[in-house]
Amino acid sequence: MRLAQIARDAAMSVVIPVLALFLALVSAAGLLLASGADPIEAYDSMFSAAFADPFSVSTTLVKTMPRLFAALGIALALRAGLWNIGAEGQLYVGAIAATAVALFGPDLGGVTLGLALVAGIGAGALWGAIPGILRAGRGISEVITSLMLVYVAIQLTNYLVEGPWLLPGSTFPASEVIARDERLPNIWSGTLLNAGAVVAAVATVVAWFIVARTTFGLRLRAVGGNERAAGFLGVNVKWTIVLALAVSGAFAGLGGAVEVLGVRGRLIEGFSPGYGFEAIAIALIGRLQPVGIVLAALLFGALDAGGTGLQAAAQGVPAAIVQVTAGLAVVYVLIGVGLRNLLLRRRRARVALETHRREDEPDTASVELAKDTVVTP
Repeated sequence: MRLAQIARDAAMSVVIPVLALFLALVSAAGLLLASGADPIEAYDSMFSAAFADPFSVSTTLVKTMPRLFAALGIALALRAGLWNIGAEGQLYVGAIAATAVALFGPDLGGVTLGLALVAGIGAGALWGAIPGILRAGRGISEVITSLMLVYVAIQLTNYLVEGPWLLPGSTFPASEVIARDERLPNIWSGTLLNAGAVVAAVATVVAWFIVARTTFGLRLRAVGGNERAAGFLGVNVKWTIVLALAVSGAFAGLGGAVEVLGVRGRLIEGFSPGYGFEAIAIALIGRLQPVGIVLAALLFGALDAGGTGLQAAAQGVPAAIVQVTAGLAVVYVLIGVGLRNLLLRRRRARVALETHRREDEPDTASVELAKDTVVTP
């Protein structure tokens, strides 16, 4: 029974996003027609830009990675009923910390690379722990504090790349280029794919292990279910809240470090066009399950990579159509999940009612016994 339930949940994690994407593409086709573009040609161009050749596939994967790291962290916090809205800021501080170690730390090649990744994790964890401390200690909503810290992190990045870290003679705000031996190496010749993909795969397994195989994961689910009840069961609720948001920020911080060390090669102003915010939708679309999150992140990465092909095929169509399509996919996923939950509640209510009726009705043996014991006047 347990295995059947797991199989059904895994199937729904795939079916709902795929169906939602199909409906989103159908809906967006109407907008393309209204713009005078051929939807079939436009979608063919999008698919080609995202998957036609190894370089396109690598582009999709590279655009998937930062969204995946942030979404894994957000999903972990949501397990505890906590909304980490600040993954975007945690991406930025992770990138800052990794850049600082790579540029100003000891020149130790691969060791420096490892230290830079650890620095990104630590910076993201610290940035995530701040809202956790305020929530646990003062009851301040983590939604507000984590969101406000996003703008602090972005402005801190802008200050660094426009001021003390600005590369002299640069045409746009950016730091110096990080040395090649201190960056994540390319793992697919002739493409953009770097070893960050391996780090992302490991992070996905780690996220699954934390939730499914550790006492910390059990505490997360307990706190997310009912904080008061979790406290009665002996769970340190305040510590769990702080640690949940810190670990959530650590995943996002690692994503920022990978983006700098593997993709950009330097810290650039505005390097994230909203990866952390999109990760919230990705975590929800993936229903907080690692497999679902990976698929949802790939969807957003493919839409991002395919946007270039759409603009090339459909002249005059704004690039925002890609964001509209992604937004529609989120809406349809939420509708699908809502309908599924409604049907599940109705089914459970019906089963409970039938069970109650069966318990109230006497069985055949009881009826026969009653007949035998009746005294005839």
